[in-house]
Amino acid sequence: MKKFNLVAIAAMSIVLLSFNTAKAQKENKHFSAGFGLESGATSGGASSVYKSTLGLTIRFSYHTGPGFLTFTSGGVVWLPKSGLGKSTKASLQIPVKAGYKYIFHKPFFVMGELGYSSFKIYYNNNGGVASNAAGGFTYAPTVGVNFNTFEAGIKYEATAVSGGNFSNIGLRLGFNF
Repeated sequence: MKKFNLVAIAAMSIVLLSFNTAKAQKENKHFSAGFGLESGATSGGASSVYKSTLGLTIRFSYHTGPGFLTFTSGGVVWLPKSGLGKSTKASLQIPVKAGYKYIFHKPFFVMGELGYSSFKIYYNNNGGVASNAAGGFTYAPTVGVNFNTFEAGIKYEATAVSGGNFSNIGLRLGFNF
């Protein structure tokens, strides 16, 4: 599975690099909005319970300097590992992050985001489903490429919560308008 993901990322990078005449968010356009599909593999303490993440986020951008101020939010589902005999079900993360996307050499960018994430953690309880809430500081460094209205980025995202953290390494495929 991991080998397949690396091959898919490499193939996508080659295809994207062949479109060298396209541009990211238009530099003469101050505001833009878009959405992104996110997927990742869990890391750190979260990887003992969760296997992967899958989500949809929206991002608003404002062009300033050599890059863009960003505001990102959405929903990310943390999918649990099976067969562990644990009662944890899927968890839902709602991140609210602000950051800056720096275009260092078109079409390449680096981005840093800081914010807060709320989590709803679902688990089995006496034959039913119960939940707990948690939240904490979130940070997410990203490297990627922009082509016209499309962007692809590889990111690491971590949220510190009471008793541990939720972290993942993932891919975001974004579409900007």
